Amino acid sequence: MGVQSIGMPVRREEDFRLLRGKGRYVDDVRLPREARGYVVRSPHAHARIVALDAVAARAAPGVLAVLTAEDVHADGLQALRPSAEANATTGERFAFAPQPLLAEDKVRYVGEPVALIVAENRDQALDAAERIAVDYVPLSAVTMATAALVAGAPLLSPQVPRNLCFEWHAGDSAAVDRAFAAAAHVVSIDVASHRIVTNPMEPRGVIGLFNPASGRYTAHVSAQSIHATRDHAARAE
Repeated sequence: MGVQSIGMPVRREEDFRLLRGKGRYVDDVRLPREARGYVVRSPHAHARIVALDAVAARAAPGVLAVLTAEDVHADGLQALRPSAEANATTGERFAFAPQPLLAEDKVRYVGEPVALIVAENRDQALDAAERIAVDYVPLSAVTMATAALVAGAPLLSPQVPRNLCFEWHAGDSAAVDRAFAAAAHVVSIDVASHRIVTNPMEPRGVIGLFNPASGRYTAHVSAQSIHATRDHAARAE
């Protein structure tokens, strides 16, 4: 067996199977009495929710449930929290707002979940989604992280003053200041860390199965971090 070093190319082994349509995705899984869910999402980057009317959606054909923030509270479910809540090096706590499973009073990004429709099939869920009426009042928003830090920028959450999660200082700042003061030349540079996201061939899909005899859930998930997904779901219960 050869030695694999960091940075060396790794020969892929899954392409032949995937290119022939032999891959297995969440959408390929079929379970008895399977229902379909559809998430109604915010069209606004920042807005207040004045009212949400789901009466017509609940009465639509094939609809099994229409869940909103009220149902989340009724079931005692908790908001999602970040995987890390403090700087592992300094112990400094991050400032963050727990992410609600379904938005209640306010939406803070385009696509934030507002309601979940469960129906007998996908078409019925889509039809019911058209019957949900949400009254939004748009609020000011920014699209750049640097703009979010400017004084007077729209504040997304009172739990995160100045929209700043954390500011990390390390080392001897006084010694650094002295070194720069004595330097013959000083070069400065601003480095922006770009956002990195994974783009799976199948979007984030989940099929949940509940066993009433054991009281356990099984989730079929299209994600590479299955253990983190399990842990986050468990923390929200």
